[in-house]
Amino acid sequence: MVGYAGASRACAGASGGLSPRRLQMLEAICKHWEGPVSLALYLSDAEAQQFLRYAQGSEVLMGRHNVAYHIVYKEGQFYPVNLLRNVAMKHVGTPYMFLSDIDFLPMYGLYEYLR
Repeated sequence: MVGYAGASRACAGASGGLSPRRLQMLEAICKHWEGPVSLALYLSDAEAQQFLRYAQGSEVLMGRHNVAYHIVYKEGQFYPVNLLRNVAMKHVGTPYMFLSDIDFLPMYGLYEYLR
């Protein structure tokens, strides 16, 4: 996790695959959750490149310095939900974690409320 304040007590851990809708969800999550985020993404090489271009072009994502992206490269036909969750959790640097899926949008102010 890069550059989050030591006063942070809660981190959002999330995982998911990549689609244009989910990319937009990531921006929405970052608008709703102000605290640190550890995000595990299940991507192919091409999807990882697409994600990088999207993230670098996003004002919202580039404006955040407390979001860690963890790429798990696609392998096989199964979706490794437990692996993705564990990767996101491994990189949480706070005493408490709000575990979520990339399709879940937390209410505004939840981070401050939980903090």
